[in-house]
Amino acid sequence: MRRGFSLSVLIAASILMPVLVCASQAGSQRSGGTNVGSGREGRGPELRDAAPDESRPLAGGHTLRDIERLETECLEEINRQRRAHRVKPLEFSQALLPIARAYSQRMAEGRFFSHTDPEGRTIRQRVDEAGIRWTTLGENLASSNGYINPVAVSMRGWMNSPTHRQNILDTKYTVTAVGVWVSQDGTIYFTEIFMRE
Repeated sequence: MRRGFSLSVLIAASILMPVLVCASQAGSQRSGGTNVGSGREGRGPELRDAAPDESRPLAGGHTLRDIERLETECLEEINRQRRAHRVKPLEFSQALLPIARAYSQRMAEGRFFSHTDPEGRTIRQRVDEAGIRWTTLGENLASSNGYINPVAVSMRGWMNSPTHRQNILDTKYTVTAVGVWVSQDGTIYFTEIFMRE
């Protein structure tokens, strides 16, 4: 069930694949998926994680505790989908969490929705700058506004999109983290990073 009504846009982008844009009527919801593919091992400076007080209201009236709940629910749903398709569940990566959450926050506060930030940096650069070593990376993005269950809406969009679904069910990935942030207008942004170390 959702509140409100507006045009929904589903975007699936990939560095290795063309952009797919579909429009349908639902709530306000967008998705984007990318698969960086195999690459060099990443290196870079460590990312600082400055987490706000769990009970202090953030943008949109949500608390850090609310954000963590959405992140946990989304990760649980990802692994439920993998188990249903006989794929080994992904392990949670504490190292990827601040990168994913910071990117959702950046999109929410910067009012953009893209795998590439305004400075032209991609998931590859964001993970490299955190000093995380990797061999394969992927990323799914979603945003929604006005839904009672934003995790279910985002998962439905991801599973109905070939590139997002591929990231979720791909056996080459072993670890993941979902980062969430809420904008001032209540739009919830999801960033999921998939990785093989």
